[in-house]
Amino acid sequence: MSHYFIGIKVHSELSEELMNWQSILRETMNYKDWTAKEDLHITLKFLGSCSDDRIERYIQLLKNESWPYEFSLTVGPAGGFGDQKRPRVFHAQVQRASSLLGMKEKVDGIGEELGFQKEKRKFHPHITLAKKQPEGGSPLIEVSEGSILLETYEMVVNEFSIFRIHPGSHPKYETVATIKGGQKI
Repeated sequence: MSHYFIGIKVHSELSEELMNWQSILRETMNYKDWTAKEDLHITLKFLGSCSDDRIERYIQLLKNESWPYEFSLTVGPAGGFGDQKRPRVFHAQVQRASSLLGMKEKVDGIGEELGFQKEKRKFHPHITLAKKQPEGGSPLIEVSEGSILLETYEMVVNEFSIFRIHPGSHPKYETVATIKGGQKI
């Protein structure tokens, strides 16, 4: 069985900016896992191991729902989870917009109908740039005004996807279905 998650893919223009952030990070830190440009996303729900039948049922239920046509999110500034000198995850922060939170709640509700556990932790939307076993010091400790790590960007969301995970591959995530906003199929 494959592992899956549901998320919002980052558009190419924003991906370019976030790769610049990653370049700055690489100057001062070394992580075991760097996110590929093609893999940048906002996770809505991690599903884990899942049969083809179960994932197809989830996709069908998602397609039968009404979703917002589109909404905007503010992405940035840079941040981290864990020790701020050596965060275990370095990421771009994502605004906790009501449309995003509503989408997350609906995705979770459909998942619960299918027997997927609802996440117990509070939802902290973000775009992971690097993770696992950091070495070095975070550039956020001495970030100065005007640094691109403090920039914010607008991202329009009009779809989300179900991804299959291919560990050890590059890119690591394969889109198996995309759910468009404003449509009920």
